[in-house]
Amino acid sequence: MKYVALCLLAFSIMTASVQAQPPACPSPEHLATRLSLGLWARVTHDSANNLRREPTTQGLLLGSIPGGDIFQVTDGPRCADGYVWWQVRYGAQTGWTAEGSPQPAEYWLEPLAGQPADSPSGAAIDPEGCRRPPDDYTQIRIGYAVLNARTLAMLDHAQALYHAQGGSVDFRQAIMQGSYNPGGVSASFGTHDGGGAVDLSVRSRQDWRVLSDDIWPMIRALRLAGFAAWLRDTGELYPGSPIHIHAIAIGDADLSPAARNQIDGAFGYLRGYNGLPQSDNIPRPDTSGEMVICAWMVEIGFDDLRESE
Repeated sequence: MKYVALCLLAFSIMTASVQAQPPACPSPEHLATRLSLGLWARVTHDSANNLRREPTTQGLLLGSIPGGDIFQVTDGPRCADGYVWWQVRYGAQTGWTAEGSPQPAEYWLEPLAGQPADSPSGAAIDPEGCRRPPDDYTQIRIGYAVLNARTLAMLDHAQALYHAQGGSVDFRQAIMQGSYNPGGVSASFGTHDGGGAVDLSVRSRQDWRVLSDDIWPMIRALRLAGFAAWLRDTGELYPGSPIHIHAIAIGDADLSPAARNQIDGAFGYLRGYNGLPQSDNIPRPDTSGEMVICAWMVEIGFDDLRESE
């Protein structure tokens, strides 16, 4: 059943942006929409956009999307109370949010940059769940960590794939270290100095136990979303280092040299290794699961390098 759920989610993700769009809400009482199904978008103003259970101002308030944060459009539009409403997936939440105010005309939401019309690769060779991320490098703060919009979209996509398998970990809440953190953790040897890097906790937020059953589904979802991702076990980096998942976004234009080397360097993911430099200069095999290669990765120059050795 978990496999079926994942396949269904992947199919909906890959077909969302090519489905026939519902008719636009009538003008002039509604804004002309700038969004469509499957797109990644952001809240443009400083204040938060409400997230509701139904597409109406009377709908139960589920939470909000902070200014500058991103989400993916999953349904809509719907016309109600003078607003154009879209169903969105924001992190681990799904709800309806309004695109803007018609009088005076003001947009509250906008698409992310770098989203081609055929953003889902749709190739027959792709593993289920592959989706090309947007090329938007706007930096977004999530708690105390910073990620660019491309990395955060990939993380949220991984969240959706993982939830389809029955997972309960909230990836955003699990962030231990983000990107653009030069010198922040010496054991990271520069991999978090630029963009595209994120570390996730695999411990329960309630009792601190290791969530052993969730580790491999999390890694698989991250790899499908476009990350080179590995488990870093307790003590693997230095004595007493915490267990976590380390992930590097493939193709990120802001990667540090150390992070890029973890993808296709001598110790890299695409060569079948665990990404960690070794004092004896002998790469260690990747023991965190099956490599994932999506068509969009190959298109931008990142292919399986194991056969070329």
